[in-house]
Amino acid sequence: MRNIITWSTRGKHPWIVIGVWIVIAGALSMGPKLQSVTTNDAAKGLSNAVESKRADALQQASFPAAKGTPVIVVFSSAAPLTPEEKAAITAGETWLRSGAEPVSSASTQFSADGRGALIFASLNGNPGDAAFRDSVQAIRDHFGDSMNGMQVRVTGPGGLITDVYKIFLNADVKLLLGTVILVLVLLLLIYRSPVLPFVPLITVGFGYFVAGGILALLAKGFGFTLSGQATSLMVILLFGAGTDYGLLLISRYREDLRREGHARIALGTALGETWEAIAASGLTVTLAVLTLLFAQYGDYRAFAPVLGIGVFVTLIAGLTLMPALLALLGRRAFWPRVPKEGDATTHRTWRGIAERVAAAPKRAAAIVAAVLVVLALGCLLYSPRFSFTEDFLTSMPSKEGYALLEKHFPKGALAPTTVLIKAPQAPPKFVVGMVTGALTKSPGVAAAFPTGMADGGKLLSFQVIFEGDPYSREVLQQLTELRATARKAAAAGGGTALVGGPTAIQADTWAQSNRDTLLVAVAALIVVGAILMILLRALVAPLYLLLTNVLSYLAALGATILITEKLLGWQHISYRIPLYMFIFLVALGSDYNIFITTRIRGEAMARGLRGGVVRAVSATGGVLTSAGIILAGTFLILLSQPVKDLAEVSIGVAIGVLLDTFLVRTALVPGLTLWIGPKAGWPGPPWTKRSAAADEPTAEPRPFAAGVEPAREEA
Repeated sequence: MRNIITWSTRGKHPWIVIGVWIVIAGALSMGPKLQSVTTNDAAKGLSNAVESKRADALQQASFPAAKGTPVIVVFSSAAPLTPEEKAAITAGETWLRSGAEPVSSASTQFSADGRGALIFASLNGNPGDAAFRDSVQAIRDHFGDSMNGMQVRVTGPGGLITDVYKIFLNADVKLLLGTVILVLVLLLLIYRSPVLPFVPLITVGFGYFVAGGILALLAKGFGFTLSGQATSLMVILLFGAGTDYGLLLISRYREDLRREGHARIALGTALGETWEAIAASGLTVTLAVLTLLFAQYGDYRAFAPVLGIGVFVTLIAGLTLMPALLALLGRRAFWPRVPKEGDATTHRTWRGIAERVAAAPKRAAAIVAAVLVVLALGCLLYSPRFSFTEDFLTSMPSKEGYALLEKHFPKGALAPTTVLIKAPQAPPKFVVGMVTGALTKSPGVAAAFPTGMADGGKLLSFQVIFEGDPYSREVLQQLTELRATARKAAAAGGGTALVGGPTAIQADTWAQSNRDTLLVAVAALIVVGAILMILLRALVAPLYLLLTNVLSYLAALGATILITEKLLGWQHISYRIPLYMFIFLVALGSDYNIFITTRIRGEAMARGLRGGVVRAVSATGGVLTSAGIILAGTFLILLSQPVKDLAEVSIGVAIGVLLDTFLVRTALVPGLTLWIGPKAGWPGPPWTKRSAAADEPTAEPRPFAAGVEPAREEA
């Protein structure tokens, strides 16, 4: 296997490898572009089997006027509306009905305070299509921002979808440029070479371009679209993880150049020593994100193929294209600080830290574990956010429209709920009144009224408006009670009830999300654990490594909640963040565990466990710290996007990566390994040399402390 892996470094093979990648990239450049198959339409997230989707399908099939996506035109005045202003509003409704835009229905409602009005319209078309967004913009252009002294805004689900699309327009390009610039600057600082930083950047760039081309071809060929948020995160993940693989290989290559005069031989040795860890790391991330395929919620599943294919292709590039580029450059890649044969390898700072951990491993592990537990207490403050209107950090028309709506109407008017009752026969009018009364008395309901009949009077439609934000947690809980009320009212006449609308969709999404989070988390732990067991040929070490991953994740989540809710004042964290953070941190945290434990295992077999731990932490400290800083930095690029979901993922993953880098990998994992001893490799070979003397300390023990001892050189 080693000969196959190092094939790209020998003879003229580097030119062949580079040529193959160029041909593949060139061929894919003639195909569809990734941006042409992405969408930010969240309506496809739920299965058609859930109640809210069944209700919406029945409503649109039975009531033609209800077809389409709700769009609301909001009018607000500081004084009571004049007859002229009311006439202008009525004229606006007439225009919407005229067919200028594909509107299936429109109706006007004036507020009780006499200072506001709403025009409810149903806009036909797929919200994911450009034609739909063009229609929303045409409606906005027609009404403008003011009319006869009234403030006017277009909001509702249709307005929100259009604004979200504009936010993410060209987001991938902006994120790509920002990420490349950040990684380039960090690599220049790390390597202090004008040449070497471009090796991992070119490699990851090819991986991103080829993965994007493959995804676009698959999407076109099978007729599906990709999540815009997933493709944005792919940019971040590929440049962060791909650069990490490069740092690991290049670091080992530099070490071997100091022991070997022939650069190609040194590169082959370095690749042979690191490929297993790099491959295991890439496969861990790939398979971990693919566990999202177990989710029922479409938005979660949409991340799996995008991130999975992206990471896997970048891994292949890291094991073939990157070595080929390094082979052609030789020692010149490190100019002006070219490593020479016989140069001393120095890890003085990290040697001091490693020896302090080795001197008191139990204390080191306990201190770090205590810090992580304290941070994890922030999870007790977790309160999920569901509101779309709270999710944006920038002003936009739909958000401004919702603020105007709140001045004159119940908050629930932004997204009314639909109740459908199917009876065995057409009920008398007094029954309709009784049902309306029952719905009105349901907790949190501001108003309920019948909106039509179908199927010969056997299918009744009602509209319900909640008092609170229709996307808030409180209203989602009240919707559960509304469903119970509707079923009870329907059952009294031998009928059935379905509740739909945006709030019902969000409630069903929450229920599916909770189920998916548990299932995917368990699947991801099983996958990561299996890879660790195969790689380390052990059961004990993978078990405590998984425990460190989970503890680090909980600490990062707790810290994120504290930062966003207590420092930034956001009140709630998105209900999707715990799962996204879990997948990224378990996968990426396992990367660092793989890098450090494979080195510990190899060094322990040659030096004994204590000496192996000191050597492994010393040798990998600098490179893994650099990798952690780069990975955290790439995720922080997401803060440039004015969306709380992405900001929370950015903060959470960055914190988790830095905790793994500076605490878990530096002290917790080495401390636990020394605490457990050579049996960490059970049932495989013990992690030590055969002779008992080999496991003795390599240096005078010193207690673990926050300070670092004076610099020391290692041959």
